[in-house]
Amino acid sequence: MSRPNRRLLWWIAGGLVVLVVFGNQGFRQLTARFEEKRRLDKSLVSLRSEHDRLNRELNWLKQDPGYSEYLVRKNLGYVKKGEVEYRFIKNGKSGSSKK
Repeated sequence: MSRPNRRLLWWIAGGLVVLVVFGNQGFRQLTARFEEKRRLDKSLVSLRSEHDRLNRELNWLKQDPGYSEYLVRKNLGYVKKGEVEYRFIKNGKSGSSKK
């Protein structure tokens, strides 16, 4: 093949590469989809971890009455009959202001 023909082939090949990479929406959409897939995979790992944690907590609630009692006391502030609840006020957070 002569030198001018080889140069022409390089120009044609280069033009095709430019058209494929920059000239159509397909390549841009492909790269956008790869980025979206990466983001969704990362989100999926996080959601699976949270799902496993919630399943463990559900099993604790079903099997351990002490854990249920702990959650009720902690979140709802319940106390048993005959128990006395003590509340401590931290310094600087009382209702009266001293000047």
